[in-house]
Amino acid sequence: MIMVQSTFQLNPDNKESVMSLMKEMVRLCRKEHGCLSYEYYEGITDSCQIILLQEWQNADCLQEHYRTEHMADFLEKLNNYLASPVTTRSYVSQESKISAPAASEKRKPEQTIH
Repeated sequence: MIMVQSTFQLNPDNKESVMSLMKEMVRLCRKEHGCLSYEYYEGITDSCQIILLQEWQNADCLQEHYRTEHMADFLEKLNNYLASPVTTRSYVSQESKISAPAASEKRKPEQTIH
């Protein structure tokens, strides 16, 4: 699984216009092959800071997303609404099946996070 986090700093003057673009992106992207989740979040202390969290089955699905017409259209329009460049981070989940240790193997104690 691939997770992408993008941070948008919007101009306050035309925030409502870009929000409608983002809502349309959510609708379109959730229909794409391999999209597990796609959602924007508004900052509590700075309502002009928007975080996009998206999850994709794999890198191929994400690359397909980047090549869609609606992505190109969104990026073209987005620059009119930004106060600063978008920052993006990608994370890859190494999901793998964990097998139970053999009876002869010594198990590590489980850890508790506080």
